[in-house]
Order: sequence, then structure tokens, then C-alpha cells
Amino acid sequence: MRGEIKNLDPPGPNPHRCMEVGAAAARVMTQSPWRTAFVASSSWSHSFLTEKNCQLWPDVAADRGLYDALETGDYAPWHRYTTDQIEESGQHEVLNWFCLLGAMEALGRKPDKATFIETWAFVSPVVFAYYQA
Repeated sequence: MRGEIKNLDPPGPNPHRCMEVGAAAARVMTQSPWRTAFVASSSWSHSFLTEKNCQLWPDVAADRGLYDALETGDYAPWHRYTTDQIEESGQHEVLNWFCLLGAMEALGRKPDKATFIETWAFVSPVVFAYYQA
């Protein structure tokens, strides 16, 4: 269109869709003869992506809300999370965790161990979660 600037950033999947992808992967792998490990590796909110904090510190409160639901195996808040919330909190990379949580929900699993490391000094909080087979 003439005179308009095109948005060159293609849309990514929304959080709920990521959970559906994880659930589908879990269903497929439960039917396979192979052992499978599902891994989510990324930081959560990043200070340099969190515009509401002037890109100075991560959105620890938003991360803590997701973590609290993860720790208890409460998948409903993860399903309700929106792309706008992801972008507002600088949690772009946490979409990997939505895939993992979709798989764990489909498998009926809650974490055996989970830890939230709150840090503002290293750009982003860190989460560890372990689900035993």
C-alpha cells in the first residue's frame, strides 16, 4: 500500500497455540516406541524487551505469576495468557515454556521440582522445572 510502512516483524504463535503444539507433540510421542525428553530452554522476561520498565529491569511480577501456576501444575493461567501480555512483559522467549507446559498438561504431569531464581542483575529471572517420567 502506498505511503504506509510495512510491518516487517512477522507474527509469532500465540501462547495458547504454543500449548496446543506441546500437547500434540506429547500425544504423538506417547504412541511412539522411543523415550522422549521435552525441554524448554529460555529466560523469562528480559529487561531489554520490557518497555514498561524503560528496558532497565525484567517484569519479575509477571514471571512470578506464571511460575506460581507452573509450580502448582495450574495450567489455566497459561492458557489465558495473551500475546499482548507476552509483549508487554518482555517474555518473548517464554513461548518455549508454553509448548512444554502444553505437553506436561497433556501427559497429566505436575513438576516434581521447580525453582524460580529472581534476579534483576542478569537481564532475566531464571526458572528450573523437572517432571519425572
